[in-house]
Amino acid sequence: MIGYNENMKNDNKKNIQDLIKRIVDNPSNSNDYLELAKIYFSENEFDLAANVYESLLNIEPQNYIALTNLGTISFIKFDFSKAVNYYSRAINLGVENLSLYFNLGNAFAELGEFKQAMSNYIKALNIDKNYSPVYSAIGMLYQDQCSYDEAIIYYEKALKLEKNNADNYVNLALVLMKTGRYGNAAELLEDAMKLAPDNSSYTLHCANAYSADKNYNKANKLYESVLSGESGNYQAYICYAISLYDQGQIDNSIEKYNSAILINPNKTSAYMLLGNLYCSESKYEEAVLLYKKVIELQPSNANAYTLLGNTYVMLKDLRSAVASYKQAVDIDVDNDEIKLIYIEIIQEFIKSRDFGDGSNAA
Repeated sequence: MIGYNENMKNDNKKNIQDLIKRIVDNPSNSNDYLELAKIYFSENEFDLAANVYESLLNIEPQNYIALTNLGTISFIKFDFSKAVNYYSRAINLGVENLSLYFNLGNAFAELGEFKQAMSNYIKALNIDKNYSPVYSAIGMLYQDQCSYDEAIIYYEKALKLEKNNADNYVNLALVLMKTGRYGNAAELLEDAMKLAPDNSSYTLHCANAYSADKNYNKANKLYESVLSGESGNYQAYICYAISLYDQGQIDNSIEKYNSAILINPNKTSAYMLLGNLYCSESKYEEAVLLYKKVIELQPSNANAYTLLGNTYVMLKDLRSAVASYKQAVDIDVDNDEIKLIYIEIIQEFIKSRDFGDGSNAA
């Protein structure tokens, strides 16, 4: 069904109305459908565009443009199975198209279908072996499989083909960090920053690389640079706090975590990491309060219950530890590691009661 949205931009309203009238008067003219859908798509009205393309397929089931664009709309809406269906139908029409194979590969990759994704990426490269985005996509595919050496090979190929694309430097740098090559990663991220000096995420990645390489002077300057431009950057405070703790600057690390909490008190990462810091510093009571805050915000967070249980064990409060582990087990029923800890603590709790340990008495 072809629809209309009154909120469209004024300069498109008349064109849309005219096209709808023409389609009603002559429903067999495919160009009118394509033009109408194109306008809807440009306005991000993807459901309306999809309806128009589906209407066109009712009269022209093999319309290549409609099938291809329905695949793209499905991908945008995260319906990757539908995207695979539409792209495959377009390919079955016998058209050899690089972007179509590339898009189909991307849809399979989102579905976790490694072999099908790779097959379509290779078909795309058979059409144009110098199309760098395919090499990046294959790199990501291998990275998702934790096959970092293979990912590096393809990211390097993408970078060689397109050296003016900052993302190519970042992709290679991030996988190099996975392999512990932090200095090399930092150099690549410096290059990315030169190409995109206003991209704070590149700067933050570079700071993280220098921090991991223990080049704290450069790391701290970059963290400060990000925060001077974006004082509300939650993730930057988190990363800076982690780095400061590694540098032995405990109080400054705590300050940065608290800054992150002030920015967004409904996010759990800062509470969780600050709780971990307090545990590392044997400040268990403070950690308990933070883990409880995580649970308040995310009642189904099994990891928070596990960490809370661990902290209660350190406080020798086995009764509370048992209760926390039980919550974790009830939430994450397939986690055998938590189950083993739960059983061990129950046994310790029973033993402590048998021996009359007053600290665990009812």
